[in-house]
Amino acid sequence: MESIRYSKRVLAQTEVITGENLLDQIVPVFNHRFAEGALCLIYDRGVAQIADGIISELKSAGYRVFVQAVSSLRNGGDDAKISAPEYVRHVFAVGAGTAAAKAKETAKLLDAEWTMFLTAPSTDTIMCDYAPKLVFIDENVLIKCPFECIASGYGILFSQPLTAFESFFSQKVLAQDISYDGSVFSASCGTLCDLAYSLLEASMSRREDSAQIMSEILYAKALKSGKRPRLIGEYKYLASALITSFYSAYLGAPSIDVMPPACREIAADALSDLGIEDKRCKSVDFFDLNGYFKISYILSEYRTDLLDKLGSADFHTSQRFWRRLYPDAGYWLKGEITCKDLSDCLALAGERSENLLGFAYASGVLSGY
Repeated sequence: MESIRYSKRVLAQTEVITGENLLDQIVPVFNHRFAEGALCLIYDRGVAQIADGIISELKSAGYRVFVQAVSSLRNGGDDAKISAPEYVRHVFAVGAGTAAAKAKETAKLLDAEWTMFLTAPSTDTIMCDYAPKLVFIDENVLIKCPFECIASGYGILFSQPLTAFESFFSQKVLAQDISYDGSVFSASCGTLCDLAYSLLEASMSRREDSAQIMSEILYAKALKSGKRPRLIGEYKYLASALITSFYSAYLGAPSIDVMPPACREIAADALSDLGIEDKRCKSVDFFDLNGYFKISYILSEYRTDLLDKLGSADFHTSQRFWRRLYPDAGYWLKGEITCKDLSDCLALAGERSENLLGFAYASGVLSGY
């Protein structure tokens, strides 16, 4: 008989159960949240076998289970809404990002709580917007997930230094009241459960930084070209490393501030072609002369501080770790993404960014790309 080892932790109002061989513990723990009635179980088609085991346990305990399978856009899925019966009073998700997104959407429509059985440490979206009341994280399940899912999770955590830098920029240059400490999320996780738990922590204070914007553009570009895109976390790590290098070069060359401004219409049309909303109305108005020169002046005042902050972002060490996660980790870049792809997406991310990348784009330095 397999031994069962698990622990309970609490993040805000969410109880997190981590351990090994948790299948037999799902009903006893779940009973405290939802004693009886009907529930909707939403699972990713890629983890059907795990979902079948959970469904069997729930039905054996007397729950009425309405089952719905979903697939991500990456795997040929769609954005169709889940049509759960009105008598459903709880939503149970099995999978990762896609299952969680559908569960949140369904739970909101039903005005119900939801539970997550996480099958891959690949996303930092679980706790965003509408957090689950209960999360199960089974080490023996995570260890069987695709290698790229683990790379995606680490890619997200390894991107935190850029998020911390952009928060620093927002405070110093844009005078925004933002508190963010990227150091609280350790990238040196001991187990996959630790990795998954760190991603839950990260999702509680998740911010849309420039790397997130660029990763979504890379994802959309791959879909548009008919390729099977990589996971967002993989793209985000690549984008973070590139943007950090770009920031160092940009801040180290003050003369680029006198370049002519960029033409936003070209980028807006390119974003629209990829099916991405242009957020120019939310961007800092760099094209107002007073605003442009004011920010340019402030930027020159804090240039040294910003460069010092960038110096603490060590992407060289994390890159070595990331490339060792599985045989193809990182090396897919050679066959799937060109330098032009990266430069195009960097410029498009600048059009949507409300941070330093947006100022760089407005200053014209990315127009040559």
